[in-house]
Amino acid sequence: MLHPLRNNYWLRRGYVTGTCMYHTELKQCYINIPKNASSFLRNSFKDTGWKHYHSDMKMDAVNTIVVLRDPIERWLTGIAQHITTNILGENFGSTHYLEQDNELVHKLIFDQIVFDDHTEQQTWFLEPFDLENAVYFYCDDHLAINLDSYFNSVGGNFQLTAKPHINVSQLQFDNANLVEHFKKLVYTNKQYYNKLRSFFVRDYDLIHSVKFHGSR
Repeated sequence: MLHPLRNNYWLRRGYVTGTCMYHTELKQCYINIPKNASSFLRNSFKDTGWKHYHSDMKMDAVNTIVVLRDPIERWLTGIAQHITTNILGENFGSTHYLEQDNELVHKLIFDQIVFDDHTEQQTWFLEPFDLENAVYFYCDDHLAINLDSYFNSVGGNFQLTAKPHINVSQLQFDNANLVEHFKKLVYTNKQYYNKLRSFFVRDYDLIHSVKFHGSR
């Protein structure tokens, strides 16, 4: 049993701990990890018999689907979305932010690293769930193909590859602008890169310890 304070940790940002989707006929549970193609998958699943569930609800899941992503690449998109959604406002976009960007801002960001559910460790989202029968997928260009292959094997022909994968945040100017900014900052500054690698060590350990379904 997780502590109630832990369960409500990111509720202020709109995320409910233990969020998942469940297909009652296939007995498959999908754990929603933000920034791991979660919007695409949730929107695709809701039209094919999946229901929104919670880890506290009764499920007879045969397998639990987990999608993992490179932690630093995920953080880059996560911090950009956090700033775009929660920091910027009317008449103050990414261009204004970058004009006022400085070393102090960098130190504050890389001292904290986690600001919301989009920048939280991936392993944090998995803690409420039983992962004994987890099936892992890597979030890359092969994700939809690998999921289609898996669902075909368990009797669920959803054909995710036939659905348009639109990255809404990447199409948003401010978000894309900040992703490029932080990508350059992280990959040209060894100190910041190492801070992220150290902080997300649990995620990297998990990625290196599991076998992913399909090709990468």
